[in-house]
Formats: sequence, C-alpha cells, structure tokens
Amino acid sequence: MKILILNASPRKHGMISQAVERFADGATSSHLGDFSDDTQVEIVNVNDLKFSPCRGCMQCRNRGICCMPVDDAHRVAEKIFACDVLVVAAPVYWGNMPGTLKTLFDRMVYALMGESKYGIPKPLHKGKDAYIITSCTTPFPFNFFCGQTSGMVAALKEILGTAGFKIRGKVVIPGTKAKAGLPAHAGKCAYRMGFSLAL
Repeated sequence: MKILILNASPRKHGMISQAVERFADGATSSHLGDFSDDTQVEIVNVNDLKFSPCRGCMQCRNRGICCMPVDDAHRVAEKIFACDVLVVAAPVYWGNMPGTLKTLFDRMVYALMGESKYGIPKPLHKGKDAYIITSCTTPFPFNFFCGQTSGMVAALKEILGTAGFKIRGKVVIPGTKAKAGLPAHAGKCAYRMGFSLAL
C-alpha cells in the first residue's frame, strides 16, 4: 500500500507535522510484524515545493496534463496517481486551506478529474481512500460554528470528492493557540487512523 501525505503546514514541528508523524507511525506499526513491511508512507511538505500558479488556460482539460514547464506540481500529480491512500494535512487559514495547498490543487485539476463532453466532472481516483488532518487556533465549538475547521474540511471534501476519493476519517485539532505540543487525544486519534490502514 502506498500512502501519500501532503503536509501543508509551514511549521516543521508544529501540531500538523506532529499529527502527520503519529499517523505515519500508526500506518507502519511494528506491532503488525511483516504486514507493515508492505506499507510505504511518503510525506510531501507542500511549502518546500517549487511550482508556479495555474494560468487558467484550460489546456489540461483536453491534453490530460498541465502545459506549463515541468515543476513540482507535475511531480506531485504523478505521486497522487500512484498512491492508494491520500492524506491531506493542513492548518486553517481564514476558514480554509493555506494558499500554497490551494494553488497546488489548482495546478493539478487534470490529475484529479476529467470532464465529459458536456463539462461534467469525471473522478479519476474512484475506489481510493482519503484522510484529513487539520488544526486551528479557534477553540471548540467555535471552530465548527464559525466555519474554521468546518470550512477547511468542506473545501477538501469538494476537491477530494470530485476526484473520487472516499474520505474515511479526519482529525480536527481546535484551540491550538499557545499550546506547545500535540494534545494527547489528537495524537492517539492520528495514530489510530493510520493504524486502521495497516489492519
């Protein structure tokens, strides 16, 4: 099984990055012996990527590939095609995903969906599973009612759902302001979510 994790947090040791590590630990748990040897986890740090924003030329809809010069957006698209499971991990920015992640998804439309001759989206990843990890400084329950983590999850459901991914789980970490480490319950949830893939 190939698990691809897109980590859109700019903080290498922040809440999101810690939760990603716990998820990866669970997915490759040594408690499963030889079974875990078949699981490959790759973490892509979105903020380390070099790519240009989409120009809106729409050529990828006909050609099936972005016509811009080859960059990291092309390479991530190939990784998404090759993966069995996609994990998207990102902090909330203004009730949505960070601009770096949105820009990356904008560049990879051709790798997520096709189109019928009438412009109806055709999912390219039907049968694959996806997971979401997100955090925000807004405390519970306002993170939900004020559209912070709920806005982020809704945006990702739109993108991943259109691509055909079935969202199997999520870890939501509200109220992170002034907290130094990942809350224990969030770490356990991330680990268990990863562990469920290894069963």
